[in-house]
Amino acid sequence: MGDAITIHLIRHGKTKANMERKYIGHSDEPILPLRQVDIALQPSVVYGSDLKRCQQTAACYFPQVPYRASADLRELHFGQFEMKTYEELKDDLIYREWINNPLQVTPPNGESFSDFTARVERAIEQIITGPGDYTFVVHGGVIRLLLERFLQQPFNSLQAKHDTLYSCSWSHFSTWKEGKRCTSISEVPIMASEIT
Repeated sequence: MGDAITIHLIRHGKTKANMERKYIGHSDEPILPLRQVDIALQPSVVYGSDLKRCQQTAACYFPQVPYRASADLRELHFGQFEMKTYEELKDDLIYREWINNPLQVTPPNGESFSDFTARVERAIEQIITGPGDYTFVVHGGVIRLLLERFLQQPFNSLQAKHDTLYSCSWSHFSTWKEGKRCTSISEVPIMASEIT
């Protein structure tokens, strides 16, 4: 491995609110049942959000691996938009402003994008302190934020799918530390499905 670094990102399993297309930020909803799978990754520790949906997903994918939870790795707090759908909010003027400019407009009683960015980056800097492999089970917004940094592409152009392993690599830890673009990225489906 030497001086190389790889960061693996996995979005939590789907929840009822995800299926209903609701904004689920700090609401602590469990995941829908997942089958245990063999994933082509063997971390010694998994990092992620302290919310149930991330902890439960990590326990399913990596049942024998210690999980280190951080509130700083939570999804954006959607404030008054939390647990509501587009259909419920589409006539709200502030919601429409936020949809058009989410990096500048803050949901009422929610979290600004700059505060969200600062806390996620703080957590990442505390966890990633040297070369090696790091595995995270986090939220869609957190993955998009990190991919924005790793790929140097606009946040709004990125997606974070469920049941997908994103792996970003740099040949030297120093290039990651300097904020340079990753030298390789892979996107691999995780073959886990909900129990029906």
